[in-house]
Amino acid sequence: MFPRHGASPLSPADAREHRLSAAAPSSSAAAPALLSRQHKAQTTTTATDTRGGGGRDSQPDDDRRRGSRWWGWLRLLGPPRGSPTPAGAGGGGAAATATGAAQAAAVQPPPPPATRAVEALVRGAGAVGVAYGGLWLLTAGYRAVKRLLLRRALADIVPALQRAGVTFWLDFGTLMSLARCNDVYDGDNDIDLVLLQPDFAALKQQLSAPGALPRGYTVEWAGKGRPLGGGLTQDWLRVYLPGKIMWADLFGGFEAPGGGGEEGRIIRINKNSHCDVPRHLVLPLGTIPLLDCPQPAPAPADVVGVLEHRYGPDWRAPKYASKGRDIVEHNKRYLRALRALGRLGLRV
Repeated sequence: MFPRHGASPLSPADAREHRLSAAAPSSSAAAPALLSRQHKAQTTTTATDTRGGGGRDSQPDDDRRRGSRWWGWLRLLGPPRGSPTPAGAGGGGAAATATGAAQAAAVQPPPPPATRAVEALVRGAGAVGVAYGGLWLLTAGYRAVKRLLLRRALADIVPALQRAGVTFWLDFGTLMSLARCNDVYDGDNDIDLVLLQPDFAALKQQLSAPGALPRGYTVEWAGKGRPLGGGLTQDWLRVYLPGKIMWADLFGGFEAPGGGGEEGRIIRINKNSHCDVPRHLVLPLGTIPLLDCPQPAPAPADVVGVLEHRYGPDWRAPKYASKGRDIVEHNKRYLRALRALGRLGLRV
């Protein structure tokens, strides 16, 4: 006979006892004998199962039932599926936790774009700051060296021209610097002198003679030779210091008629047409203190008048890379570039 659906199948011994009990008479006298036989059969079946003999059909089913019950209890007591293994559970719990933490620390999520942009901006600003600081130190050192060289040029060239017996005076930025503070303006780049009615060829030969200037000085022609009208051309002399790092320009001043009689006469400077100056502001010549030299230097008769004529009434206020009324020189590209750098704090 077949068991009901869901019931456990009977072993051969149980089936035999079931048939015997069904065939035996239902009397009270036969009950002890029946119980004895059932007990003996169960004992025999258990012993046989223990030895690995009979009961092979029922043993796997019993094991499955017991395993299912124990597995259900373990599932109820254990952690839910998919949950992380707690630290200390099993032999490698702590090691697994440490490994996971190390991996999480090593693999960090990338920063957001805004953070990356800020970091790039900070790095760029730092690089610009370092570059600006280096340029500032470089230009400051250059100005200091340049000032020393221009002082040396004044102290050497002015006495040499006086020994040569020529008529000259300090003019332009050099005159303005000495009138302000008896020193060289740190924004000036050369020495400016004007010679009255000069013979440049003879003077060049005279200054080039041994002993006329300290050793290392050289005298060369400068200017572009352009005609300025009235027989004037853009030709002058340039005296270079040793190494040709700094120089002094020797321009020519030529008397010319103006308007209004003697008071209207002018002195034309062969630098350009914007450099002419009224004659009465220059002649007769005066003097101006020259650094710490014992002898003064020649200067225009009216120093303040000449400077106001060239640079305006506020000439005492330093203006970097400014040429005043000389708009031809003032608007040159190199001076525009210098003024742009000066607005950034970089002056040469």
